[in-house]
Amino acid sequence: MFTIKTSAVLVAAALTSFSAHAHQGQESEDKMTVLGTQHGYQADNVSALKMEMSQLDTPGAISVYDETLIEEQGATSLGDVLKNDASISAGNTRRNRERFYMRGFELEPDQSYLRDGQFHLANYMLPLELYERVEVLKGPSSLLYGKSTPGGMINLVTKKAQRDFHLNVSQELGAYDHQKTTLDVGGSLNKDETLRARLIGSTAKKESWRQHKNGSPVESERMVGALILEADLGASTTLRFNYDRIKDEGHIDMGSAFFENGDIIGSKSLVWDMPWAKRETNVENLGVNIDAELSTDWALATGYNRQYVDRRTIESNWGKIYNEGSNKSNYDPSSQTWDVMARDTFDTYRVDTAYLDFKGDVDLVGMAHQLLIGASYVDYKKTDQQHKKGSIGKLSKNDNVIISKPSDLDYRKGNEKSFERETLGVYVQDFVEINEQWHALAGVRFDQEKTKDETHNNVLPKFALIYHPSDNSSLYATYSQSFEPKDPVAAKYKNAGEKLDAERGELYELGAKKEFFDGLMLVSGALFNIEKNNLVYDDRSTNTMHQDGKVRHRGIELAADGQVTDSLSLSSSLMWLDARYLDHPRFEGKRAKDAPKFAMGAWANYQIDEMNNFHLGARYEGQKYGDPYEKFSKPAYTLVDLGYTHRVALTDKLDGLVRVNVNNLFNEEYLRGGCNHNAMYGDERTVKATFQINL
Repeated sequence: MFTIKTSAVLVAAALTSFSAHAHQGQESEDKMTVLGTQHGYQADNVSALKMEMSQLDTPGAISVYDETLIEEQGATSLGDVLKNDASISAGNTRRNRERFYMRGFELEPDQSYLRDGQFHLANYMLPLELYERVEVLKGPSSLLYGKSTPGGMINLVTKKAQRDFHLNVSQELGAYDHQKTTLDVGGSLNKDETLRARLIGSTAKKESWRQHKNGSPVESERMVGALILEADLGASTTLRFNYDRIKDEGHIDMGSAFFENGDIIGSKSLVWDMPWAKRETNVENLGVNIDAELSTDWALATGYNRQYVDRRTIESNWGKIYNEGSNKSNYDPSSQTWDVMARDTFDTYRVDTAYLDFKGDVDLVGMAHQLLIGASYVDYKKTDQQHKKGSIGKLSKNDNVIISKPSDLDYRKGNEKSFERETLGVYVQDFVEINEQWHALAGVRFDQEKTKDETHNNVLPKFALIYHPSDNSSLYATYSQSFEPKDPVAAKYKNAGEKLDAERGELYELGAKKEFFDGLMLVSGALFNIEKNNLVYDDRSTNTMHQDGKVRHRGIELAADGQVTDSLSLSSSLMWLDARYLDHPRFEGKRAKDAPKFAMGAWANYQIDEMNNFHLGARYEGQKYGDPYEKFSKPAYTLVDLGYTHRVALTDKLDGLVRVNVNNLFNEEYLRGGCNHNAMYGDERTVKATFQINL
């Protein structure tokens, strides 16, 4: 086994010498209708930057994972895609949703995600069926998007309506009763191809390898439906409309419980939650976007989106099963019993977003300028009701007894609470071509966030300098800021109601990029230092909240993305990270939780011939801690994935595809994120087959 694991690490290291992310534009459209065509994975530009900038002119580390890679890997969740990026580590999936860390900072669902460059509330399991690519923007993105964590943001780019008719039907079957059926159909609705539509529908279900105390499985089901319309309003204006609904239902699994030294409590497969603990989520999105060329030099982009989310969460356990040193710990090691609790919560979210951007090319003082002048607006409203009963009985981890859900548990017995936040931002960005070798980017944003209790005003600058030693290389230096407004101190603390300033992050980054193989491969590297100030923490000795903490995350990232030969495409990255608390009464000098010192990922696709492709991937993640005390250590691990794709021409117009993916080939045991005494075990070895018909 040692030889196998060592070989896997060497495979990943070899692949990391290269890498990938695909050509966009017309090639991306072609792959939907032409089988047997292999593309690399290099992205020419990134839509979330709001400007037409090449990768060599982009002063930052960015990864793009397109539809080709998503399909090759048989990805079914955002986590399946983001495992390709060494700068991202997985958090928990406790309440049937995914959490992540980027550069050691947790990505918050209410401030770290975008959909087509607009704020998107990501507090549910995001459906990949709707997206043509995932863009990972590393470092603060506050200039364009306001409130954000300093680690970076994720932008999800929705699929577009196409001119040519296409019909794709696929069926996935896999381990643990994984089943997924997807229909994707669309094309032009008139002869002139000025009106186009696309319809996407999907149903999926699966079980976990983990089981409840009575042996029943942990299950989840999801249905997705989307309509995408696109119309050309004249020669220079395009109107896009999208509507989609998602229904997601699944059992709650708070993960495995551990003692402080990392010893597991119970078995690896034991689910502490009762079988009646579930979450049902309904999501609705409706959006309109307009892109218009106002003149040869100026363009306008504007859009509006409404997102509505409602969730009902019925829980039998919350917080930690075991909390060492606490007299309120659910689990009692001496009796090996724990308290089962009951809580019913119903919360709704309504998020309205809008933006208006003017983009222009201007010559000033003998220099070419790309100007971006824009504004964005977010109206976020949340309501929730909750009813809880505390302990409803005790159970032992050594039997299969189940406590029933209380018949009188009903969220409607709780008081309804509401919260609303309005955010308005205006920004100006200028990309200047000083001469052929020297380029610069400068911008500033004014952001105002209002709640019923207070108003936060923030001014956020960004500066970058880019130097091109040659036509196919660049060096850059970047400074940018992030901010995260904080609500007043909660009622449970002695200084309740005290106003808090925003937590602020500062990034200094140096980077280099170079293209190889006639521009088919991009190799990049970045050295970054991020400091987050005004960190809020609780003083347990006085039961008060303070705001003078500080953390520093610094590291090195390397990536190589592109096409090595006509047959071989590669995608790889690695990161070394030192993420520590600088000022904190309990954690000073300690490493941040779930932040490995070293990680790397790689994916290779080899096209054997027009009809056959072989895929190989590997992910290594070094040792990390499951708590900020550096007591709960999570061992390093290596995962290896394999895939094989076979295409067949069924008729002159009808093509078929069969793909087999094996994830975690060597059945490696590993831990994802979680709370201090809880963690999520990663999936065991799984095999999945995909059958697809394309017209």
